[in-house]
Amino acid sequence: MNRLLKIYKNMKYRHKLTVLLIVASLVPMTVLALYSHMRMSTFIRNSEKEDMQSILEQTRENTDSQVEIYASLLNYLTYSPDIQEIIEEKNIDNYSAYEKYTGIADPLLSVPKSYHDAIKKIQLFADSIQVEHEYTLVPLKKIQDQWWSDDLEDQVLIQWRVDLEKKEVAAVREIYENQKLEAALCIILDYNKVFQPFTNILEKDNGVLITDAEGNVLYNRTNISKLKKMSPENHQEFLDEIKRNCVLTQSTSEQNYWNFYMYKSQSAISRSVRRLFLEEIPLIILCAGIILLIGTVFSRLFTRKIEELTANMDRVNHGSREVTVTSNSEDEVGILIQSFRSMMDEINRLIDEVYVNKIALKEFELKALQAQINPHFLYNTLSVMNWMAIRSGQKDISKVTLALSTFYRTALSKGEDMVTVETCIRNMEAYLEIQLVMHDHNFTVDWEIDPAVKNEKVPKLLLQPVVENALEHGLDEKETGDKKLSLSFVDKGEEVEIIVKDNGLGMEQEKAETLVTYQAKGYGLKNVNDRICLLYGEKYAIRIFSAPEKGTTVIMRFPKEGKKHEV
Repeated sequence: MNRLLKIYKNMKYRHKLTVLLIVASLVPMTVLALYSHMRMSTFIRNSEKEDMQSILEQTRENTDSQVEIYASLLNYLTYSPDIQEIIEEKNIDNYSAYEKYTGIADPLLSVPKSYHDAIKKIQLFADSIQVEHEYTLVPLKKIQDQWWSDDLEDQVLIQWRVDLEKKEVAAVREIYENQKLEAALCIILDYNKVFQPFTNILEKDNGVLITDAEGNVLYNRTNISKLKKMSPENHQEFLDEIKRNCVLTQSTSEQNYWNFYMYKSQSAISRSVRRLFLEEIPLIILCAGIILLIGTVFSRLFTRKIEELTANMDRVNHGSREVTVTSNSEDEVGILIQSFRSMMDEINRLIDEVYVNKIALKEFELKALQAQINPHFLYNTLSVMNWMAIRSGQKDISKVTLALSTFYRTALSKGEDMVTVETCIRNMEAYLEIQLVMHDHNFTVDWEIDPAVKNEKVPKLLLQPVVENALEHGLDEKETGDKKLSLSFVDKGEEVEIIVKDNGLGMEQEKAETLVTYQAKGYGLKNVNDRICLLYGEKYAIRIFSAPEKGTTVIMRFPKEGKKHEV
């Protein structure tokens, strides 16, 4: 036994499922074969009874739906403003009454007949009606002449009455005003059409009996010869005889509380038992073959995706990051595959973010550091040059040397990646001091600095390429007029906004928008924009606005400390 369990444990899942399906099919079929003779009679009887109950319920529900339609029609007419007006308007001359009856009442009470073939007529009996108008409008005093009026109860609920001789069914609703009967609405239905669904379900050796809540027989049809000879007037005695010789099912209407009975003779059911018993053995054999075939096919079908997933996971375990298995189903296997795919996508995304993005960031920083031209050595050299210029009285040289020294000192920023806005401003002041000397002071610089942003942190080495671009491609190419460069450092709530604006030649807006995608030589606008997007996301990309002869404006935004965008 232990060996068999070990073999089963080490089998593939598909083979396990096949074995389980075979066992699950053979065991119940074996039990069924052993106990079929003993259990068949009860099984067939219950099955026949359930079928009868289902047919009876469906037929009863069909009749209830029709009854509900007629009840809704009766309620609609009862609360119709036109009907209410006819009931309440008692002092009206004959001519006006005729016009109202013809123009209003006749359509209301006659049109439903064309939609429901079971409706024979609809009548309104009202105290306000003095003269009978065709068959639709009748004085209230004539209600006593109707066959359904004898046992009407004093209530506003719809009351149902059946006349077996006239073959009519009546639905009546009385209308009271201050506890006085003012009117009554009645729908007369064709008896045969109302109960036609029950006639349709009659077969050999069965029958149908319908009674009202008081036990009065409303409908009785049977194909059982013994019961045909009995009178159904005493319905309890009739039902007792049915219970002794037949299988009986019952259902009660939710609309009018009628009781519906359907029965079938025991002899007819016994014939079904014998016939099915003869067919049982070959049917079981056929079912066994089908189940074996289906079990084998289904086991392969059900495990195919699991095997694909297992193979894919094995490849991932050996270093592959490719997901080849797919599934659009919503079952457990489909969810497992989708979760595996989502997990691998997330792993790949994290790998790209952690490695690829960081490599790109280091490349950007390396390129910026290379542009510093070994600032440690240069800073020491500039200090010597500044001291020598002061000794020889060369104030301009000393001024430029000191500015260059300050520029590289702030650019170096002790190896930090982030610098304060104040340090960034000092760096730009030193840089522009050098540029003013190089340009013979042919341009002016306007500063707009919000004190609230001086201590906020921004990435270093981002502003200088933008300013250099404004000088080289903006002001230097302008031949006439004043040349002006504006730098603004503005507090925008949760962001710091830096604006570089020149009044140079400018360009078309379409061309300006391509500057952040054009890879220029050195550390250009594209590198600056790529670095900002890498740090803070695409929403913080550089915005450039320009127009010919109007100059160019570059806007950079940075989230404040603690508000950094997670990319």
